[in-house]
Amino acid sequence: MRSEARQRQILACAKRVFAERGFHAANVSHICAAAGIGRGTLYQYFANKQSVLTAILRETLERVRALMEKMAAENLYPPPETVSRSLAVAISAKQLRRVLAVVFEDGDTLRILLREAVGLDVEVEKILAEIDDALIGIVERDLRRAMDAGYLRPLDPRAIATMVVGGIEKLGLAALRSDAPVDLDAMAKEAAALHAVGTLSHRLKDE
Repeated sequence: MRSEARQRQILACAKRVFAERGFHAANVSHICAAAGIGRGTLYQYFANKQSVLTAILRETLERVRALMEKMAAENLYPPPETVSRSLAVAISAKQLRRVLAVVFEDGDTLRILLREAVGLDVEVEKILAEIDDALIGIVERDLRRAMDAGYLRPLDPRAIATMVVGGIEKLGLAALRSDAPVDLDAMAKEAAALHAVGTLSHRLKDE
């Protein structure tokens, strides 16, 4: 297997191991067994299990940044006078759903980001903070564009974006605590509907 493909395989298997066993209970042997490789092979790519976790988090951060660049080049806002309030909320939910799909691409990633990686050390906390900032940045930029397009009343996009991302993280934690399936569509719809209350512009069409 080529080195890049092998590294991706190790990260995919490690993600599953960390999510199922917990970071502290998991060890390098568990990762190697899941990947079907020897310890020597893993050490060709990673120094220890924490460096594996760090790589998983950095991979997530890169996905978020790539989405930020892609969304910055898009224009999803037709004139507000032609759009109903329910459609505006649906557009917002669609945008949030794209963000959620990149960050929480599966239940394992959700568990690692919101539970297993939290509080491990300074380096991990720094990456988690960067992921948070990037997420807030995506939502903030989208809110600014919606406000400029006349979809939203004048508001503080950074504050609203921070509340939206924080609310999504709380919904994710609640799902983890209850062992309920993570429904990204429902999370996006609820978050979009929540921030729409009191923020939508009067220029939007009535239903």
